[in-house]
Amino acid sequence: MPALHRPLQFLALVVTTSAFSAVASADTLVDIYELALENDAQLKAQVAQYNADIELEKLALAPLLPQARAGYSYTDSENDSTRPNVTVTPEGTLDQIDVTSETSTETDGYDVSLSQTLFDLSAWFGWKAGKETSRQAEANLSAAQQDLIVRVVQSYFGVLRAQDNLRASQAQERAFERQLEQTRQRFEVGLIAITDVYEAQAAYDLAQVTRIRDENALDVARERLSVLTGKRHDNLEVLAEAFEPKKPDPIERDAWVEFALENNFNLQAAQYAEEAARQNAKARKLAHAPTVSGTAQYSESETTGSRFQDPAGIFNFPPDQERDVTAFGIEVNLPLYSGGAISANRRRAAQEFIAARENRINLSRNTVTEARSLHLTVLSDVAQVAARKQSIVSSKSALDATQAGYEVGTRNVVDVLNAQNTLFAAQRDYANSRYDYILNMLRLKEQAGLLSPEDVYRLDSSLVEPPPPTASEDSEEE
Repeated sequence: MPALHRPLQFLALVVTTSAFSAVASADTLVDIYELALENDAQLKAQVAQYNADIELEKLALAPLLPQARAGYSYTDSENDSTRPNVTVTPEGTLDQIDVTSETSTETDGYDVSLSQTLFDLSAWFGWKAGKETSRQAEANLSAAQQDLIVRVVQSYFGVLRAQDNLRASQAQERAFERQLEQTRQRFEVGLIAITDVYEAQAAYDLAQVTRIRDENALDVARERLSVLTGKRHDNLEVLAEAFEPKKPDPIERDAWVEFALENNFNLQAAQYAEEAARQNAKARKLAHAPTVSGTAQYSESETTGSRFQDPAGIFNFPPDQERDVTAFGIEVNLPLYSGGAISANRRRAAQEFIAARENRINLSRNTVTEARSLHLTVLSDVAQVAARKQSIVSSKSALDATQAGYEVGTRNVVDVLNAQNTLFAAQRDYANSRYDYILNMLRLKEQAGLLSPEDVYRLDSSLVEPPPPTASEDSEEE
Protein backbone atom coordinates (compact mmCIF):
# COMPACT_ATOMS: atom_id res chain seq x y z
CA MET A 1 0.00 0.00 0.00
CA PRO A 2 2.11 2.91 -1.24
CA ALA A 3 -0.15 5.56 0.27
CA LEU A 4 0.10 4.15 3.78
CA HIS A 5 2.84 6.34 5.19
CA ARG A 6 2.45 9.37 2.94
CA PRO A 7 1.21 11.73 5.67
CA LEU A 8 4.04 10.62 7.97
CA GLN A 9 6.56 11.24 5.22
CA PHE A 10 4.87 14.54 4.48
CA LEU A 11 5.56 15.63 8.04
CA ALA A 12 9.25 15.72 7.28
CA LEU A 13 8.58 17.85 4.20
CA VAL A 14 6.42 20.42 5.92
CA VAL A 15 8.93 20.81 8.74
CA THR A 16 11.41 22.15 6.20
CA THR A 17 8.91 24.88 5.29
CA SER A 18 8.23 25.92 8.88
CA ALA A 19 10.77 28.74 8.75
CA PHE A 20 9.01 30.25 5.73
CA SER A 21 5.56 29.78 7.27
CA ALA A 22 6.62 31.55 10.45
CA VAL A 23 7.21 34.73 8.46
CA ALA A 24 3.57 34.95 7.33
CA SER A 25 1.20 36.76 9.64
CA ALA A 26 -1.72 34.44 8.89
CA ASP A 27 -1.76 30.68 9.44
CA THR A 28 -1.84 28.69 6.23
CA LEU A 29 -3.58 25.41 5.56
CA VAL A 30 -0.17 23.72 5.48
CA ASP A 31 0.62 25.19 8.90
CA ILE A 32 -2.58 23.77 10.35
CA TYR A 33 -2.02 20.37 8.74
CA GLU A 34 1.52 20.18 10.07
CA LEU A 35 0.34 21.00 13.59
CA ALA A 36 -2.45 18.44 13.29
CA LEU A 37 0.04 15.73 12.30
CA GLU A 38 1.97 16.46 15.48
CA ASN A 39 -0.90 17.12 17.90
CA ASP A 40 -4.13 15.48 16.77
CA ALA A 41 -5.02 13.04 19.54
CA GLN A 42 -7.31 10.97 17.31
CA LEU A 43 -4.53 10.26 14.81
CA LYS A 44 -2.07 9.47 17.61
CA ALA A 45 -4.49 6.95 19.06
CA GLN A 46 -4.95 5.34 15.64
CA VAL A 47 -1.18 5.14 15.09
CA ALA A 48 -0.79 3.47 18.48
CA GLN A 49 -3.59 1.04 17.62
CA TYR A 50 -1.85 0.25 14.34
CA ASN A 51 1.41 -0.49 16.14
CA ALA A 52 -0.49 -2.79 18.49
CA ASP A 53 -2.39 -4.60 15.74
CA ILE A 54 0.64 -5.43 13.60
CA GLU A 55 1.99 -7.47 16.52
CA LEU A 56 -0.92 -9.89 16.09
CA GLU A 57 0.80 -11.52 13.11
CA LYS A 58 3.91 -12.20 15.20
CA LEU A 59 1.79 -13.57 18.02
CA ALA A 60 0.02 -15.90 15.60
CA LEU A 61 3.33 -17.09 14.14
CA ALA A 62 4.90 -17.79 17.52
CA PRO A 63 3.31 -21.26 18.04
CA LEU A 64 4.87 -22.46 14.76
CA LEU A 65 8.41 -21.37 15.68
CA PRO A 66 10.87 -23.17 17.99
CA GLN A 67 10.25 -22.77 21.70
CA ALA A 68 13.43 -22.68 23.80
CA ARG A 69 13.68 -22.53 27.58
CA ALA A 70 16.55 -22.49 30.05
CA GLY A 71 16.40 -22.84 33.81
CA TYR A 72 18.72 -22.84 36.80
CA SER A 73 18.07 -24.04 40.35
CA TYR A 74 20.03 -23.95 43.61
CA THR A 75 19.07 -25.69 46.87
CA ASP A 76 20.79 -25.49 50.25
CA SER A 77 19.39 -28.14 52.62
CA GLU A 78 20.15 -29.01 56.25
CA ASN A 79 18.48 -31.94 57.97
CA ASP A 80 18.94 -32.78 61.67
CA SER A 81 17.12 -35.81 63.13
CA THR A 82 17.12 -37.76 66.40
CA ARG A 83 15.63 -41.22 66.73
CA PRO A 84 15.69 -43.87 69.47
CA ASN A 85 17.72 -47.05 68.91
CA VAL A 86 18.22 -50.26 70.93
CA THR A 87 21.73 -51.63 71.46
CA VAL A 88 23.26 -54.58 73.36
CA THR A 89 25.54 -53.65 76.29
CA PRO A 90 28.76 -55.55 77.06
CA GLU A 91 26.90 -57.19 79.87
CA GLY A 92 24.47 -58.67 77.36
CA THR A 93 21.52 -56.47 78.26
CA LEU A 94 19.45 -54.27 76.00
CA ASP A 95 19.79 -50.51 76.23
CA GLN A 96 17.99 -47.65 74.44
CA ILE A 97 20.05 -44.76 73.13
CA ASP A 98 19.32 -41.70 70.88
CA VAL A 99 20.95 -41.61 67.49
CA THR A 100 21.48 -38.17 65.99
CA SER A 101 22.02 -37.62 62.27
CA GLU A 102 23.12 -34.35 60.66
CA THR A 103 23.01 -33.93 56.89
CA SER A 104 23.98 -30.79 54.96
CA THR A 105 23.73 -30.69 51.16
CA GLU A 106 23.98 -28.12 48.35
CA THR A 107 22.46 -28.89 44.96
CA ASP A 108 22.70 -26.70 41.88
CA GLY A 109 21.73 -27.52 38.34
CA TYR A 110 20.46 -26.19 35.06
CA ASP A 111 18.36 -27.48 32.23
CA VAL A 112 17.74 -26.48 28.61
CA SER A 113 14.75 -27.59 26.56
CA LEU A 114 13.76 -27.07 22.94
CA SER A 115 10.48 -27.89 21.23
CA GLN A 116 9.34 -27.46 17.65
CA THR A 117 5.84 -27.83 16.26
CA LEU A 118 5.85 -30.37 13.45
CA PHE A 119 2.15 -30.53 12.64
CA ASP A 120 -0.53 -28.10 13.86
CA LEU A 121 -3.17 -27.08 11.32
CA SER A 122 -5.00 -24.86 13.79
CA ALA A 123 -1.86 -22.80 14.47
CA TRP A 124 -1.10 -22.62 10.74
CA PHE A 125 -4.47 -21.08 9.85
CA GLY A 126 -4.24 -18.88 12.93
CA TRP A 127 -1.01 -17.45 11.53
CA LYS A 128 -2.69 -16.77 8.17
CA ALA A 129 -5.46 -14.96 10.03
CA GLY A 130 -2.82 -12.88 11.82
CA LYS A 131 -1.31 -11.84 8.48
CA GLU A 132 -4.69 -10.58 7.28
CA THR A 133 -5.19 -8.71 10.54
CA SER A 134 -1.89 -6.86 10.02
CA ARG A 135 -3.00 -5.87 6.53
CA GLN A 136 -6.27 -4.68 7.98
CA ALA A 137 -4.35 -2.52 10.46
CA GLU A 138 -2.36 -0.95 7.60
CA ALA A 139 -5.53 -0.14 5.68
CA ASN A 140 -7.15 1.35 8.79
CA LEU A 141 -4.14 3.60 9.38
CA SER A 142 -4.18 4.78 5.77
CA ALA A 143 -7.88 5.57 6.09
CA ALA A 144 -7.17 7.46 9.32
CA GLN A 145 -4.46 9.52 7.62
CA GLN A 146 -6.84 10.45 4.81
CA ASP A 147 -9.53 11.24 7.35
CA LEU A 148 -7.15 13.68 9.06
CA ILE A 149 -6.79 15.62 5.80
CA VAL A 150 -10.57 15.88 5.48
CA ARG A 151 -10.99 16.90 9.13
CA VAL A 152 -8.29 19.57 8.84
CA VAL A 153 -9.73 21.06 5.65
CA GLN A 154 -13.27 20.87 6.99
CA SER A 155 -12.33 22.64 10.22
CA TYR A 156 -10.12 25.20 8.44
CA PHE A 157 -12.78 26.17 5.91
CA GLY A 158 -15.38 25.95 8.63
CA VAL A 159 -13.67 28.98 10.18
CA LEU A 160 -13.51 30.75 6.82
CA ARG A 161 -17.19 29.95 6.22
CA ALA A 162 -18.10 31.38 9.62
CA GLN A 163 -16.00 34.49 8.94
CA ASP A 164 -17.75 35.10 5.61
CA ASN A 165 -21.16 34.63 7.18
CA LEU A 166 -20.26 37.07 9.92
CA ARG A 167 -19.00 39.69 7.45
CA ALA A 168 -22.21 39.34 5.47
CA SER A 169 -24.38 39.72 8.57
CA GLN A 170 -22.33 42.71 9.72
CA ALA A 171 -22.73 44.35 6.32
CA GLN A 172 -26.44 43.56 6.41
CA GLU A 173 -26.75 45.12 9.85
CA ARG A 174 -24.97 48.28 8.73
CA ALA A 175 -27.13 48.52 5.61
CA PHE A 176 -30.35 48.09 7.58
CA GLU A 177 -29.17 50.64 10.13
CA ARG A 178 -28.64 53.18 7.37
CA GLN A 179 -32.01 52.26 5.89
CA LEU A 180 -33.65 52.78 9.27
CA GLU A 181 -32.08 56.24 9.61
CA GLN A 182 -33.22 57.23 6.12
CA THR A 183 -36.72 55.94 6.83
CA ARG A 184 -36.98 57.96 10.02
CA GLN A 185 -35.85 61.08 8.21
CA ARG A 186 -38.43 60.59 5.46
CA PHE A 187 -41.13 59.96 8.05
CA GLU A 188 -40.23 63.12 9.96
CA VAL A 189 -40.74 65.24 6.84
CA GLY A 190 -44.00 63.45 6.06
CA LEU A 191 -42.93 61.53 2.98
CA ILE A 192 -43.80 58.06 4.28
CA ALA A 193 -46.04 56.42 6.89
CA ILE A 194 -44.96 55.20 10.31
CA THR A 195 -45.40 51.60 9.16
CA ASP A 196 -42.29 51.94 6.99
CA VAL A 197 -40.32 52.92 10.08
CA TYR A 198 -41.63 49.86 11.90
CA GLU A 199 -40.65 47.63 8.96
CA ALA A 200 -37.13 49.08 8.87
CA GLN A 201 -36.78 48.75 12.64
CA ALA A 202 -37.87 45.10 12.57
CA ALA A 203 -35.39 44.30 9.78
CA TYR A 204 -32.58 45.98 11.68
CA ASP A 205 -33.42 44.08 14.88
CA LEU A 206 -33.40 40.77 13.01
CA ALA A 207 -30.05 41.66 11.42
CA GLN A 208 -28.62 42.19 14.91
CA VAL A 209 -29.83 38.74 15.94
CA THR A 210 -28.20 37.20 12.84
CA ARG A 211 -24.93 39.00 13.54
CA ILE A 212 -24.86 37.76 17.17
CA ARG A 213 -25.58 34.22 16.01
CA ASP A 214 -22.78 34.37 13.42
CA GLU A 215 -20.33 35.73 15.98
CA ASN A 216 -21.01 32.72 18.16
CA ALA A 217 -20.69 30.38 15.16
CA LEU A 218 -17.24 31.81 14.41
CA ASP A 219 -16.06 31.23 17.98
CA VAL A 220 -17.35 27.65 17.85
CA ALA A 221 -15.61 27.03 14.52
CA ARG A 222 -12.31 28.27 15.93
CA GLU A 223 -12.70 26.00 18.94
CA ARG A 224 -13.26 23.01 16.66
CA LEU A 225 -10.12 23.86 14.72
CA SER A 226 -8.11 24.06 17.94
CA VAL A 227 -9.10 20.46 18.77
CA LEU A 228 -6.87 19.28 15.90
CA THR A 229 -3.81 21.36 16.77
CA GLY A 230 -4.10 22.12 20.46
CA LYS A 231 -3.75 25.84 19.67
CA ARG A 232 -6.08 28.72 18.88
CA HIS A 233 -6.02 30.24 15.39
CA ASP A 234 -7.56 33.69 15.00
CA ASN A 235 -5.94 34.70 11.70
CA LEU A 236 -6.14 32.37 8.70
CA GLU A 237 -5.41 32.77 5.04
CA VAL A 238 -8.60 33.01 2.97
CA LEU A 239 -9.71 31.51 -0.31
CA ALA A 240 -8.68 33.64 -3.26
CA GLU A 241 -11.47 35.26 -5.25
CA ALA A 242 -9.86 33.88 -8.40
CA PHE A 243 -10.38 30.29 -7.24
CA GLU A 244 -12.46 28.43 -9.80
CA PRO A 245 -13.96 24.98 -9.18
CA LYS A 246 -13.07 22.29 -11.69
CA LYS A 247 -14.96 19.20 -12.69
CA PRO A 248 -13.60 15.83 -11.49
CA ASP A 249 -10.89 14.32 -13.64
CA PRO A 250 -11.73 11.86 -15.10
CA ILE A 251 -15.26 13.08 -15.69
CA GLU A 252 -16.77 9.58 -16.06
CA ARG A 253 -18.68 8.53 -12.95
CA ASP A 254 -17.98 4.83 -13.46
CA ALA A 255 -14.24 5.52 -13.35
CA TRP A 256 -14.57 6.95 -9.83
CA VAL A 257 -16.63 3.95 -8.79
CA GLU A 258 -13.85 1.65 -10.02
CA PHE A 259 -11.27 3.72 -8.14
CA ALA A 260 -13.33 3.39 -4.97
CA LEU A 261 -13.76 -0.37 -5.28
CA GLU A 262 -10.02 -0.83 -5.85
CA ASN A 263 -8.47 1.79 -3.56
CA ASN A 264 -10.89 2.71 -0.77
CA PHE A 265 -8.97 1.96 2.42
CA ASN A 266 -12.03 1.33 4.56
CA LEU A 267 -13.24 -1.21 2.02
CA GLN A 268 -9.80 -2.82 1.91
CA ALA A 269 -9.81 -3.07 5.70
CA ALA A 270 -13.21 -4.80 5.55
CA GLN A 271 -11.91 -7.24 2.93
CA TYR A 272 -8.89 -8.09 5.08
CA ALA A 273 -11.14 -8.46 8.12
CA GLU A 274 -13.33 -10.91 6.19
CA GLU A 275 -10.32 -12.98 5.11
CA ALA A 276 -8.92 -12.95 8.65
CA ALA A 277 -12.28 -14.19 9.96
CA ARG A 278 -12.30 -16.92 7.29
CA GLN A 279 -8.85 -18.16 8.29
CA ASN A 280 -9.71 -17.96 11.97
CA ALA A 281 -12.83 -20.06 11.36
CA LYS A 282 -10.64 -22.70 9.70
CA ALA A 283 -8.24 -22.60 12.65
CA ARG A 284 -11.06 -23.11 15.16
CA LYS A 285 -12.57 -25.89 13.07
CA LEU A 286 -9.24 -27.77 13.08
CA ALA A 287 -8.73 -27.37 16.82
CA HIS A 288 -9.90 -31.02 17.15
CA ALA A 289 -7.06 -32.20 14.90
CA PRO A 290 -3.96 -33.85 16.43
CA THR A 291 -0.77 -31.89 16.91
CA VAL A 292 2.78 -33.24 16.66
CA SER A 293 5.87 -31.62 18.12
CA GLY A 294 9.48 -32.64 18.64
CA THR A 295 11.28 -32.06 21.93
CA ALA A 296 14.87 -32.08 23.12
CA GLN A 297 16.05 -31.59 26.68
CA TYR A 298 19.36 -31.57 28.53
CA SER A 299 19.79 -31.16 32.29
CA GLU A 300 22.77 -31.32 34.63
CA SER A 301 22.88 -31.19 38.45
CA GLU A 302 25.48 -31.64 41.19
CA THR A 303 24.96 -32.36 44.90
CA THR A 304 27.68 -31.85 47.55
CA GLY A 305 27.66 -31.86 51.36
CA SER A 306 28.32 -33.90 54.49
CA ARG A 307 26.56 -36.44 56.69
CA PHE A 308 27.38 -37.16 60.34
CA GLN A 309 25.85 -39.68 62.74
CA ASP A 310 26.20 -39.85 66.54
CA PRO A 311 26.82 -41.79 68.88
CA ALA A 312 28.56 -44.05 66.43
CA GLY A 313 30.93 -41.16 65.85
CA ILE A 314 31.60 -42.01 62.30
CA PHE A 315 31.19 -40.11 58.99
CA ASN A 316 29.18 -41.98 56.45
CA PHE A 317 29.84 -41.55 52.78
CA PRO A 318 29.08 -37.94 51.78
CA PRO A 319 25.93 -37.48 49.70
CA ASP A 320 27.82 -36.22 46.64
CA GLN A 321 26.14 -36.82 43.31
CA GLU A 322 26.40 -35.68 39.69
CA ARG A 323 23.64 -36.22 37.18
CA ASP A 324 23.44 -35.56 33.41
CA VAL A 325 20.26 -36.23 31.41
CA THR A 326 19.77 -35.91 27.65
CA ALA A 327 16.37 -36.67 26.17
CA PHE A 328 14.74 -36.50 22.74
CA GLY A 329 11.11 -37.18 22.02
CA ILE A 330 8.06 -36.81 19.85
CA GLU A 331 4.79 -35.65 21.40
CA VAL A 332 1.40 -36.30 19.84
CA ASN A 333 -1.61 -34.58 21.38
CA LEU A 334 -5.22 -35.25 20.44
CA PRO A 335 -7.84 -32.99 22.08
CA LEU A 336 -10.82 -35.14 23.07
CA TYR A 337 -13.01 -32.97 25.27
CA SER A 338 -12.45 -29.63 26.96
CA GLY A 339 -15.84 -28.91 28.44
CA GLY A 340 -17.29 -27.92 25.06
CA ALA A 341 -14.93 -24.95 24.59
CA ILE A 342 -13.49 -26.20 21.29
CA SER A 343 -16.91 -26.63 19.68
CA ALA A 344 -18.14 -23.32 21.07
CA ASN A 345 -15.12 -21.49 19.66
CA ARG A 346 -15.68 -23.18 16.29
CA ARG A 347 -19.30 -22.04 16.14
CA ARG A 348 -18.40 -18.56 17.33
CA ALA A 349 -15.66 -18.18 14.68
CA ALA A 350 -18.06 -19.34 11.96
CA GLN A 351 -20.58 -16.66 12.91
CA GLU A 352 -17.86 -14.00 13.12
CA PHE A 353 -16.89 -14.86 9.53
CA ILE A 354 -20.49 -14.45 8.41
CA ALA A 355 -20.66 -11.07 10.17
CA ALA A 356 -17.39 -9.92 8.57
CA ARG A 357 -18.59 -11.00 5.13
CA GLU A 358 -21.89 -9.16 5.45
CA ASN A 359 -20.10 -6.04 6.74
CA ARG A 360 -17.86 -6.12 3.68
CA ILE A 361 -20.83 -6.51 1.34
CA ASN A 362 -22.65 -3.63 3.04
CA LEU A 363 -19.59 -1.38 2.94
CA SER A 364 -18.98 -2.23 -0.71
CA ARG A 365 -22.50 -1.17 -1.62
CA ASN A 366 -22.21 2.02 0.42
CA THR A 367 -18.84 2.81 -1.15
CA VAL A 368 -20.32 2.58 -4.64
CA THR A 369 -23.26 4.74 -3.61
CA GLU A 370 -21.06 7.33 -1.91
CA ALA A 371 -18.71 7.53 -4.90
CA ARG A 372 -21.58 8.04 -7.34
CA SER A 373 -23.37 10.50 -5.03
CA LEU A 374 -20.27 12.58 -4.37
CA HIS A 375 -19.45 12.66 -8.08
CA LEU A 376 -22.94 14.00 -8.78
CA THR A 377 -22.63 16.47 -5.92
CA VAL A 378 -19.29 17.81 -7.13
CA LEU A 379 -20.66 18.36 -10.63
CA SER A 380 -23.63 20.13 -9.08
CA ASP A 381 -21.32 22.23 -6.89
CA VAL A 382 -19.36 23.42 -9.94
CA ALA A 383 -22.57 24.56 -11.61
CA GLN A 384 -23.90 26.14 -8.40
CA VAL A 385 -20.76 28.21 -7.85
CA ALA A 386 -21.05 29.70 -11.32
CA ALA A 387 -24.78 30.31 -10.91
CA ARG A 388 -24.46 31.87 -7.46
CA LYS A 389 -21.68 34.15 -8.67
CA GLN A 390 -24.00 35.41 -11.39
CA SER A 391 -26.83 35.75 -8.86
CA ILE A 392 -24.78 38.32 -6.95
CA VAL A 393 -24.62 40.50 -10.04
CA SER A 394 -28.35 40.09 -10.65
CA SER A 395 -29.22 40.78 -7.01
CA LYS A 396 -27.06 43.91 -7.00
CA SER A 397 -28.81 45.20 -10.12
CA ALA A 398 -32.21 44.42 -8.60
CA LEU A 399 -31.29 46.27 -5.40
CA ASP A 400 -30.15 49.33 -7.34
CA ALA A 401 -33.39 49.35 -9.31
CA THR A 402 -35.50 48.90 -6.18
CA GLN A 403 -33.62 51.64 -4.37
CA ALA A 404 -34.19 54.00 -7.28
CA GLY A 405 -37.88 53.14 -7.30
CA TYR A 406 -38.07 53.81 -3.57
CA GLU A 407 -36.54 57.24 -4.07
CA VAL A 408 -39.25 58.21 -6.58
CA GLY A 409 -42.07 56.56 -4.64
CA THR A 410 -42.83 53.56 -6.85
CA ARG A 411 -41.41 51.07 -4.32
CA ASN A 412 -41.84 50.90 -0.56
CA VAL A 413 -39.31 50.17 2.16
CA VAL A 414 -40.30 46.50 2.34
CA ASP A 415 -39.24 46.08 -1.27
CA VAL A 416 -35.89 47.66 -0.50
CA LEU A 417 -35.34 45.47 2.57
CA ASN A 418 -36.23 42.34 0.63
CA ALA A 419 -33.83 43.27 -2.16
CA GLN A 420 -31.05 43.86 0.35
CA ASN A 421 -31.76 40.50 2.00
CA THR A 422 -31.62 38.83 -1.38
CA LEU A 423 -28.23 40.38 -2.13
CA PHE A 424 -26.69 39.39 1.20
CA ALA A 425 -28.13 35.88 0.91
CA ALA A 426 -26.62 35.56 -2.58
CA GLN A 427 -23.21 36.62 -1.25
CA ARG A 428 -23.38 34.11 1.61
CA ASP A 429 -24.58 31.32 -0.66
CA TYR A 430 -21.78 31.98 -3.13
CA ALA A 431 -19.10 31.74 -0.43
CA ASN A 432 -20.68 28.62 1.04
CA SER A 433 -21.00 26.93 -2.35
CA ARG A 434 -17.24 27.29 -2.92
CA TYR A 435 -16.47 25.72 0.44
CA ASP A 436 -18.99 22.94 -0.22
CA TYR A 437 -17.26 22.18 -3.52
CA ILE A 438 -13.83 21.92 -1.87
CA LEU A 439 -15.04 19.57 0.86
CA ASN A 440 -17.08 17.38 -1.47
CA MET A 441 -14.15 17.10 -3.89
CA LEU A 442 -11.90 15.94 -1.05
CA ARG A 443 -14.52 13.46 0.13
CA LEU A 444 -14.81 12.09 -3.41
CA LYS A 445 -11.04 11.56 -3.52
CA GLU A 446 -11.17 9.96 -0.08
CA GLN A 447 -13.84 7.52 -1.25
CA ALA A 448 -11.70 6.72 -4.29
CA GLY A 449 -8.60 6.23 -2.12
CA LEU A 450 -6.79 8.97 -4.05
CA LEU A 451 -6.59 11.64 -1.34
CA SER A 452 -3.01 12.53 -0.36
CA PRO A 453 -1.02 15.40 1.23
CA GLU A 454 -0.39 16.77 -2.26
CA ASP A 455 -4.04 17.83 -2.27
CA VAL A 456 -3.33 19.96 0.80
CA TYR A 457 -0.43 21.61 -1.03
CA ARG A 458 -2.53 22.35 -4.10
CA LEU A 459 -5.37 23.74 -2.02
CA ASP A 460 -2.99 25.85 0.02
CA SER A 461 -1.77 27.53 -3.18
CA SER A 462 -5.32 28.87 -3.67
CA LEU A 463 -5.23 30.73 -0.34
CA VAL A 464 -4.14 34.37 0.11
CA GLU A 465 -3.54 36.76 2.96
CA PRO A 466 -6.81 38.07 4.42
CA PRO A 467 -7.67 41.66 3.46
CA PRO A 468 -7.22 44.30 6.16
CA PRO A 469 -10.40 45.08 8.10
CA THR A 470 -12.40 48.12 7.10
CA ALA A 471 -12.96 51.07 9.39
CA SER A 472 -16.55 50.00 10.03
CA GLU A 473 -15.43 46.50 11.00
CA ASP A 474 -12.82 47.90 13.36
CA SER A 475 -15.39 50.09 15.07
CA GLU A 476 -17.77 47.17 15.53
CA GLU A 477 -15.05 44.96 17.00
CA GLU A 478 -14.14 47.71 19.45
